[in-house]
Amino acid sequence: MQQDPDLIARSAEELVGDLNPQQAEAVQYRGPALLIGAGAGSGKTRVLTRRIAWILTQFGAWPSQILAITFTNKAAAEMRERLEGLIGPVAQRMWVSTFHSACVRILRRDGQSIGLASGFSIYDTADCERLVKLIGADLNIDLKRYTPRAILSRISDYKNSLIGWQEQLKRYAPDYRPGQRGYQIGNFGDIEVLYSVIYAEYQHRLAMANAVDFDDLIGRTVELLRTQPQVVDYYRHKFRYILVDEYQDTNHAQYELIRELAGVDAAGQVVPDAPSAGRAGPAWITVVGDSDQSIYAFRGADIRNIQDFEQDFPNAKTIMLEQNYRSTQTILDAANAVIANNQGRKPK
Repeated sequence: MQQDPDLIARSAEELVGDLNPQQAEAVQYRGPALLIGAGAGSGKTRVLTRRIAWILTQFGAWPSQILAITFTNKAAAEMRERLEGLIGPVAQRMWVSTFHSACVRILRRDGQSIGLASGFSIYDTADCERLVKLIGADLNIDLKRYTPRAILSRISDYKNSLIGWQEQLKRYAPDYRPGQRGYQIGNFGDIEVLYSVIYAEYQHRLAMANAVDFDDLIGRTVELLRTQPQVVDYYRHKFRYILVDEYQDTNHAQYELIRELAGVDAAGQVVPDAPSAGRAGPAWITVVGDSDQSIYAFRGADIRNIQDFEQDFPNAKTIMLEQNYRSTQTILDAANAVIANNQGRKPK
């Protein structure tokens, strides 16, 4: 297969010659699902970028077939910069981004299929709080008792768990219709009634404004992929290698997004000994993370996503990067003695 002319063809020795055995094994692994257990200071960014370069130069993949996701814009920029040093300017055209940036690109292109015009607005925190205040005034809600920030936190929990407003409204306030006037919540015995009504009205007004909030970027993309076969087929055909950094910090919505993009639950099985990810079957998935470093539980991060990786993905392999290049052995011994008490962790 002819390669992209902007791609620097690195030799195998250039990509793995200066790595330790575990790092080199992770870079070169051929298989449908790989978990790289990488603690702080173990060289995980080096391994992830080298693996991408290996997939391109040794597996013969096209840059457009790779989706690399991390959590912050800073981390994505660093990864892209390192890749450019390895493979050349083609790195600037690749999908190397945060979860949310990737979803913005997908929704701008295909969101009209679920009623979201390509020019949709993305509300920041201040926009969202203003919207909740307007809704609270219309519904006669005591916003000193139920603050916009607390309400938005609950709505975020729903969205990160992929719980739709229709589901909540049907369960707790089936008589409410989003957009209706003159509805007064008044006294209620179940706080979920208040949250469900506001959630429904909040989503209704976002839709009227052709807008989404930050959490919607993930949830609406999952909705798009689950309800529009032609769209999901396009992205499953496009992305044959998906790599996710800081996997321990993914929440349920992000977890489902990866599975939808990869086609893990779709018909067709992975051939375990296939030399690379072909056009048929799920994409090959590489995740990098450390269950001891999860910091986003307050945003719905589910540590089970990394703990259960081998059960969730067929034919998965785990490679632990256990050599630390940042801390002294005394510090590591002390940290490991404390962390060893955590339940469900992989020993290292």
